[in-house]
Amino acid sequence: MNLKKYISVIIISLITLSVYAQDYKLREVSKEELEKQYSEIDSTTGAEILFYDKNVYYDVTFTSIDIITEVRKRIKFYNNRPEDLEYATEEIYLYVDGERESVSKIKAYSYNLINGQVEETKLDRSQIFEKELSTKYEKTSFTLPKIKKGTVIDIYYKKRSPYFFNIEEFEFQFDIPAEKITATIATPEDFIFKRIPKGSVDIKYSLETKMDQRLGSMANIYSYSAEDIPALKDESFVDNIENYRGGILFELMSTKDRYGNLKNYSKSWGDVAKTIGYSDDYEDEIEKTNIFEDDIDQLIANADSKNSIELAKDIFNHAKQNLKWNDEKGKYFDNGIRQTYKEKSGNAADINLSLVAMLRYAGFDASPIVISTRDNLKPVFPTVDRLNYVIGRLMINDNEYLLDATDKYSEFNVLPIRDYNFNGVMVDTPNKLWRLIDLKEPETSTLVNLVSATLTEDGVIKGKVKTQKDNHYSYLFRKKYFSQSEEDYLRDKESSLDNALINDYKVENAENDGAVTEIFSYEYEKAVDKIGDKIFLKPFMFFIEDENPFKLEERNFPVDFVYSFSDKYVINLKIPNNYEITSLPEPMKLQFGENSGMYKYVVSGNGKFIRLAVDLDMYKSRILPEDYQFLKQFFNEKIKKESEQIVLTKIK
Repeated sequence: MNLKKYISVIIISLITLSVYAQDYKLREVSKEELEKQYSEIDSTTGAEILFYDKNVYYDVTFTSIDIITEVRKRIKFYNNRPEDLEYATEEIYLYVDGERESVSKIKAYSYNLINGQVEETKLDRSQIFEKELSTKYEKTSFTLPKIKKGTVIDIYYKKRSPYFFNIEEFEFQFDIPAEKITATIATPEDFIFKRIPKGSVDIKYSLETKMDQRLGSMANIYSYSAEDIPALKDESFVDNIENYRGGILFELMSTKDRYGNLKNYSKSWGDVAKTIGYSDDYEDEIEKTNIFEDDIDQLIANADSKNSIELAKDIFNHAKQNLKWNDEKGKYFDNGIRQTYKEKSGNAADINLSLVAMLRYAGFDASPIVISTRDNLKPVFPTVDRLNYVIGRLMINDNEYLLDATDKYSEFNVLPIRDYNFNGVMVDTPNKLWRLIDLKEPETSTLVNLVSATLTEDGVIKGKVKTQKDNHYSYLFRKKYFSQSEEDYLRDKESSLDNALINDYKVENAENDGAVTEIFSYEYEKAVDKIGDKIFLKPFMFFIEDENPFKLEERNFPVDFVYSFSDKYVINLKIPNNYEITSLPEPMKLQFGENSGMYKYVVSGNGKFIRLAVDLDMYKSRILPEDYQFLKQFFNEKIKKESEQIVLTKIK
């Protein structure tokens, strides 16, 4: 490894330098901690971190350079709920592909107050388990014994990694509150790191450069601390909650050797794309097209015209039908084009780089786009390592189409949800084009529900529903519909429609691209309350939402719908002949922001017929935190309106 050899020259004489937290000692749990009844940060929490410390430093010998991470933590349990007791389990993930990471010195204790005395229970070695997760990762885990309400636990371990240039994120926020978190990293003075804060936690920081007298070498000591940190609470419509967890990211920017020569490692996004583009996979392997040329030639021969979108779709569908994704992400080939096509299986790069190669062979302007998936965080600085996936980009008549053949239900510009993570790097090696591009925002997904309904005198509503969905609505429908039997799908659908009884169900165009249509008849009994000679009817029936998806009092991260959407409902309802309409809800129109969203509710009556039209349009897929309260109120008003009743009175 060139980077490793270079830095070895700089720090070969460096020995371990560590800075320990001064106010925490393993196995010294006080009675006050054991007697504590609740968290002062959040009195409702069932568990709390009393102290968490991460200490990172370099360990250098004549044959190796490792980065050492020591972790110390103390956790208090206030409740016996399973979701609280799960914090008694520690999981340590290790990268083992090539040079292996390892964990050692595991020490863990649980403490309980028994008859006024502190009882210590030590974790036994037999309670530590190792598990292979994949060819690249292993997991070491253990669960502390004798955990109950009131317990305090202490944990310590040391992790060793040969990937010394890759410093793990310093996390300063967890899913439970934390009284105090500290972190320290000691590096050679000639290592310059870019430090990038994330989240909204107030983190105190100091930097000290001092001589290590044993070596005559200077070291930088970065110290961080935070106190009284609230839990990070997930909520609906978040791209990836980890993007907003309080923490510090590190990137090695440059090093200086003993002669004062500076070597830079930070790159622009163009440099990142170029680095990937000049790799063997993107320069040579992607050109090995012999194995599929006959099949693509046949598609070309059957096409009405070359370079048409219809031919491109044929090639895209050919890749989806003949190559199966093995659920492994990746930006580089695992198998290569030949083996992937022969075995009809591969990782994301095997499939989507093969797709790009097929399109290029057919004469199309196609390029790979290397991205970070939503579960892999949004890269905040130019980096090769944090990119973990690749999709295809196709240009036809100045129109851009994004493609992902790993999912058989994806379409042109309808990607799997995991792909939408702001931007990616285009790697067009043949044309020497390497740059960061914004991922095209999905087109608006539309939902149209046409409902006929007849209310009987005994309060039962019977009728038919015709629902049409397109774009990501139809994509998500196909994902769910084809993942289970129709019987199970309908059972779930009845549950989502407030247990309405569904009959005569059929679906149109489920097997093809484009909009999908569901048609079914139904019986529903929960929309009506009868009191004396009056019927109180909720005309929005089983479409009513029970609660607002936005519950937090304040939100420090955006609302991410992924795509804009337009939901429309038209309900035509006939009332019993011996009843008349006494009152109807007032119409309402709500505007969210200047052009962010709109809600409209209009109900009208004419003799024995009632017509309700409800429209919900979200023109923007992403709502910023400063607009959260307005969005929350917008949905509150919507839900309140849809629960209003029509009053019918029996004719005497």
